[in-house]
Amino acid sequence: MTETALDKLQAPPPPPPPLAGLGVAAVVAAAIAGWVALGSMFLSGTSLFAGFMMLWYWAKVEHLATAGLPRAVLGALVGIGVSWAMLYLGQTFGGGGIALGLLLLFVAIYLDIVQVMPLLFNASTMLFSIISAAPLIQLKIDWIEFGLSTAIGGLYFGAFVAGVMWLASKRSPKPD
Repeated sequence: MTETALDKLQAPPPPPPPLAGLGVAAVVAAAIAGWVALGSMFLSGTSLFAGFMMLWYWAKVEHLATAGLPRAVLGALVGIGVSWAMLYLGQTFGGGGIALGLLLLFVAIYLDIVQVMPLLFNASTMLFSIISAAPLIQLKIDWIEFGLSTAIGGLYFGAFVAGVMWLASKRSPKPD
């Protein structure tokens, strides 16, 4: 099988050496501690995890690429909206609402597959629509808070990574 240009673009970066991996793990731990401290000031514990889901998605799927952060956050918010709409329509209009909610989900899946609006309908949309459609999640979360945790968590982790990258560039030796 031949490797295409798209495969090369989507390939994850190689893992760091073991000692550098400890440094990366320490930076991740600091970012997580910061998010818990910041997020706990305005979010409940049941919504705080949405910021961590955003970090996981952005790190593992987008490889912390700054260009991928808007797609990750907006897609997640669309996914949360789809799940909320499915729940709302079903509770408000019964069987017809459930059918309409499922149609909405089908349209979101279709738009992701054909990549018509990839900024809004993408893998992040699918992840967040699946997670937020889980009954235990739907019964426990405040939907506004869940969306805020996702968006603010994305911005927080994006700023954190940008700050670490800026600091690393300042501390690295300049080429002669």
